[in-house]
Amino acid sequence: MRTFDKNTLHYISLFELVTGVAPIDCVIKDKVYFVVPKETMSVVLTNKGEKIKMLEKHVGNQVIVFPYFKEKEDFLTKVISDKLRIKESDGNLKLFINRQDNKKVRRDMEAIKSFLERVYNVEKVLFRF
Repeated sequence: MRTFDKNTLHYISLFELVTGVAPIDCVIKDKVYFVVPKETMSVVLTNKGEKIKMLEKHVGNQVIVFPYFKEKEDFLTKVISDKLRIKESDGNLKLFINRQDNKKVRRDMEAIKSFLERVYNVEKVLFRF
């Protein structure tokens, strides 16, 4: 079960107010990350991302939006890469990242890990580079 602190709830309501879309989850790291239903990504990113730019001004930090998919494998291939190799056993998930995606994954790794644990109920996530 996901729990939200006061700050996270504030960002979620602000996101919904600015974009008109209710996010599924929010994680605050060095940036503010949101997961929204994939069907609503076009609404969130309309007008060359103007809504996100406005949101970034309000929160004073960079905002990253990921699409939600029912299956974690679909989420991972969309967020990381189609070339991602996934191995799952006993609630543990091993992600084998290729060289081209290394920098992108390292930048957002903690948020991706948090979303996998919070949204997809993955107990442990291991990244292999």
